[in-house]
Amino acid sequence: MKEMVINDLPVTVQLDTTTGEFLPCLEKVLRRVSDLSLMFSDQEAVKQIISMGDQLVYEIRYYPFITSKSDMALGTTAIPPGKVGDEYHMTKGHFHARDDQPEIYYCVRGEGFLQMESRDGDYHAVPWKAGTITHIPPQYAHRVINTGRTTLVFVASFHVAAGHEYELIEARGFKNIIIEHDGKAVEVPNPRRSI
Repeated sequence: MKEMVINDLPVTVQLDTTTGEFLPCLEKVLRRVSDLSLMFSDQEAVKQIISMGDQLVYEIRYYPFITSKSDMALGTTAIPPGKVGDEYHMTKGHFHARDDQPEIYYCVRGEGFLQMESRDGDYHAVPWKAGTITHIPPQYAHRVINTGRTTLVFVASFHVAAGHEYELIEARGFKNIIIEHDGKAVEVPNPRRSI
């Protein structure tokens, strides 16, 4: 992330809901299959995709609003349609490093699911479409999955101080994975959780 600049003046950005791009934007991050290689259950498909060019799974755009008394961040994520094996494109998924920090997600385009799971195993998969807003409570890991045929775009709002913790999700994933079966999105038990 770029250096945080304190700005006590109002800030406005303009969002393109089709692409997830907004201006001004301070940082853009591209995540490819190799960045999520441990997240997908079909490791042979992961290796094959990486060897053929390492396809894009999602893009994040980020703008921190840092004032002398507070911090908030605006992020947008665009997940193009696609799969790795039978699993749909998805975000990495994370807990917040600070366990008192919630987050708000707002789907502005596309369709899919928002997975949430607490550290003690309370699991939810919320169907998502344009117009869906979800409050993610503190201490719940969260991940978005694009099950549609167009790019899924969502807006996130959170405190910069919340931080991101990826290790547990990298190690075990969520309770279920969402795959395509007979042309439909289906939840099945995560094979990594039975190991």
